[in-house]
Amino acid sequence: MDQSPHRSRRLGIADIAAVYGTEALHHRIAQLRASGQHYAAVAIEHEIRSGGAAERAGG
Repeated sequence: MDQSPHRSRRLGIADIAAVYGTEALHHRIAQLRASGQHYAAVAIEHEIRSGGAAERAGG
């Protein structure tokens, strides 16, 4: 059975950074914090620090 394109694999921070840039990630983190979703913001920051975004974004 074929998987739909949307479910073929999980997109990571590196994928998002490659398409939208790291500025978009920082903007999203600010949005999450402003809406009280601190755990989600910290999770994204942790993935960025672990090298997830730098691998694809060329940083």
